[in-house]
Amino acid sequence: MAQQIRKFNSEELTSLAYELPDEVLKYKMCGDFMGAKEAIARWLERPVAEGMKGRLRLELVFLEQLREQFPYTKETAIAAFLPKVPDFTARDLERLDREDLAEWIWLDGEKHYIHNIVRNALGKDRELQERAGLEKEEAQEKQILKDEIQFMRENGSSTWRFHVRASIRLKEEEFYPGIVLKAHLPIPAKRYQVQEVKILSYDRGMKAIDPEDALFRTIYFEDTLQENREFYVEYEYIVKAEYHDISMAGLESAHRLADPQNLEYPEEMAEYLKEQYPHIRFSPYLRALAAQIVGNETDPLEKARKIYDYVTTKVHYSYMREYFLIEDIPQYCARNLRGDCGVQALLFITLCRISGVPAKWQSGLYSHPCYIGAHDWAMFYVQPYGWLYADPSFGGSALADEDEARREFYFGNLDPFRMPANNAFQQTFLNPKQFLPIDPYDNQLGELESDQCGFNKDQVENVKTLLEAVRL
Repeated sequence: MAQQIRKFNSEELTSLAYELPDEVLKYKMCGDFMGAKEAIARWLERPVAEGMKGRLRLELVFLEQLREQFPYTKETAIAAFLPKVPDFTARDLERLDREDLAEWIWLDGEKHYIHNIVRNALGKDRELQERAGLEKEEAQEKQILKDEIQFMRENGSSTWRFHVRASIRLKEEEFYPGIVLKAHLPIPAKRYQVQEVKILSYDRGMKAIDPEDALFRTIYFEDTLQENREFYVEYEYIVKAEYHDISMAGLESAHRLADPQNLEYPEEMAEYLKEQYPHIRFSPYLRALAAQIVGNETDPLEKARKIYDYVTTKVHYSYMREYFLIEDIPQYCARNLRGDCGVQALLFITLCRISGVPAKWQSGLYSHPCYIGAHDWAMFYVQPYGWLYADPSFGGSALADEDEARREFYFGNLDPFRMPANNAFQQTFLNPKQFLPIDPYDNQLGELESDQCGFNKDQVENVKTLLEAVRL
């Protein structure tokens, strides 16, 4: 992937709501990326609004990264399956196409398939799983999760302490002596379920640690390197996960006494009922979908429940292209009925806001004793509880396992295996980046740039290690 040389202006992201000129769009959709780039150069010289010029400049980055995100032709896609499914054929690929399990774009006169096509297909297609000889995965992880949910139901809460080490470094082929590197690594924010945070150690290049309650909390590094090395941080944090029984059978008496016809949200909730361009926007289709889902319901809790039920039962989990390459994430999810954890969370948030239920983003790491990795989920606000959680992707996974009790749990509740670093979507760092971020909307794994250019995901290495997880 090419490095990002141009300085980054975060305001340009809102221009993703602008439609491209027809000439550019036609070249792009027919897979002539060179023609699209030449058309963009012409349109940048024409008397269009500055916002459109920002959109066109972003499209140049899109065109470069789309080629990297969709590397497989028909022949190379089949070859990519063969190590896992030795008898995989073109007929199998055609079936995956028909069943919408093989995302593709048109490029250079033929279909090009997404880089994670094998992972997606083997994660969803039962026939290919059997032919690959895959046993049911994550049995231990899921059993621990089920046991923890049961513990929360029986005890009302669960408190855990976690010890994590995270690092980021530049790949050797990108490094040269004397390079000035700047890194942002996410660290836990002391908000909501997080009770305590301790920063235990860090790389000598550390320059700043954000306040404990920062919306987009990071530890910032800057150093001139003569030899390549990682920037790292070790931290401990305590999470207390509270349980609320808001199932249809177990609604608390406090909610029964609430009058859904006479609800006044605190003034600060207004922010979580608004659009946030380019992604949280109330398009005609999403307004129509929200109205269809919610119907005549007036109770905010039941509105949110209907939306959660829709997302968990109608949207299929799918690994995605980079979020930066999707112009409108919730709209994409609603149109295609597929998406990963963050895509599903953003659809839930947007539909809730359209329906008058305050909703917001939370993300960071899923720090399970068996596994640690990036994850996103949602929060929504209803009286008299305040902020509650919704994790549509975990709910959908429970549905796939025919575990309705677990699906029901993730509406209103969250397991304690979370490291929330981000309590809002699409924020700027307190120590701003100069160049286009790897992820302009979220920060789960970290960001790295030099004083001369930015880097893409494939140019850096991230390592996350869960050193300890103990229930208190």
